[in-house]
Amino acid sequence: MTRARVGQSRPQLLLSIISGTLIFSVSFSASTRSAEARLSCRPEPGPGRVLCELEVEAPGGRVLPWADALVVSSPAHAPPLRSRYGPTHAAARTESRLRLPIALAAVRAGRGQLEVDARRVTCRSDGSVCVSEVSRVVALVEVGVEPP
Repeated sequence: MTRARVGQSRPQLLLSIISGTLIFSVSFSASTRSAEARLSCRPEPGPGRVLCELEVEAPGGRVLPWADALVVSSPAHAPPLRSRYGPTHAAARTESRLRLPIALAAVRAGRGQLEVDARRVTCRSDGSVCVSEVSRVVALVEVGVEPP
């Protein structure tokens, strides 16, 4: 909580309160959204195709009319085959959930992180209010690596 210091002017106090609120809002939003998008990658025994999957889900009682995945970064040993995976690439889809396969081309053994922005639009079930959201999700990509 922000406390006023002796001699602090009103504009300084207001700025302190606003910045504290913004920091709280951003961190709260990021933690609640990340539970609605999950990314996982299958460990592979050697170079070749690596399959990952992004699952995006609308929170309770909402629908998911649109979602996609943007590959933000990938390990050097396994670049993505595409940088964007849209709704037409969906492996499975329901009114509130979408599963997108993400393929990487492993050129050598290694371990690294895949970072994806899960973008989505969620709406009330009657379609009256829609909101766009983005979550950054991360998965471990392991190729030809023994488990720790």
